[in-house]
Amino acid sequence: MIARFFLPMAVLAALIPAGTLHADPPSARMVLTWVPPYAIEKCRARLQEDFDGVGPKDGLTHLALQFWLPTSEGGLEKTPKYGAISDATIVELRDWAHAHGIRVMLCVYNSVNSWDWSLARSGFAEHPEEFVRAIVAETERLGLDGVDIDLEGNGQFDDARDAFVTFVRALSGKLHGLDKQLTVDSFAYQWNAPNQTWWKELFPLVDGITSMGYEQIGAQGKTWQAYAAQRAAAGPNAARLLLGMPGDKENWLGNSAAEHLDWIVRDDSVGVAIWDAQLSAPFWHTAAPWKALAKIRRR
Repeated sequence: MIARFFLPMAVLAALIPAGTLHADPPSARMVLTWVPPYAIEKCRARLQEDFDGVGPKDGLTHLALQFWLPTSEGGLEKTPKYGAISDATIVELRDWAHAHGIRVMLCVYNSVNSWDWSLARSGFAEHPEEFVRAIVAETERLGLDGVDIDLEGNGQFDDARDAFVTFVRALSGKLHGLDKQLTVDSFAYQWNAPNQTWWKELFPLVDGITSMGYEQIGAQGKTWQAYAAQRAAAGPNAARLLLGMPGDKENWLGNSAAEHLDWIVRDDSVGVAIWDAQLSAPFWHTAAPWKALAKIRRR
């Protein structure tokens, strides 16, 4: 049994003061990163770093907290795998982000010991109404700005496409009605689930789709691996596409991290999603990438 964590309303009210429920609306081009549950302290320290007056606070538009799992009954719970994650920890990250105009997203994923598509299906396919209610309730309870859906299946699961799209449509309607945002994480080409072949149906429903190519896609990639090919696959929805970049690599696919980022900045249409907020590659420990990303954020 996975533990659930709830606070009395009086305690919650003290943790979530009025006036902190929303960040300012971000730019059309998103710059997103995630805090995974196994590296909260490392990410917290990294996010607060400053390099000649500029840092993550200046370049990010969205911060996704990857802390929640579906339940077999269509509920939602914090992962217990790396120790209890308190509401106070979430509120601290939320308030830091809001102080810098960054939106904070509840990220629900489906990896316990490995990526479990049956666990994902228990939410979006078997108990979709309950799952939507649970996600929206937790997002509101903690004063977060939206939801990032990171439900991944390693295999051929196109038979789940209709149920997944129907779930996203229902969740989108609820969140947008509350002035909150919705993003979805997708595989970068035609394999696994959700994947690029699902984008046409998903883009009209969401505020952003992350293409989880990371070190497999890049500025000068071949065929589908090229950033330009990813943008073309998004078609008229390119402004809602976030190209996944690895935060732990200095070079991949023949170019440096700086060269890959320069392509994204100059493209003037797509956004970027960096996995993850540990940002361990030395490139991210300088002012240059944050100055570049600040240009995207201001547009």
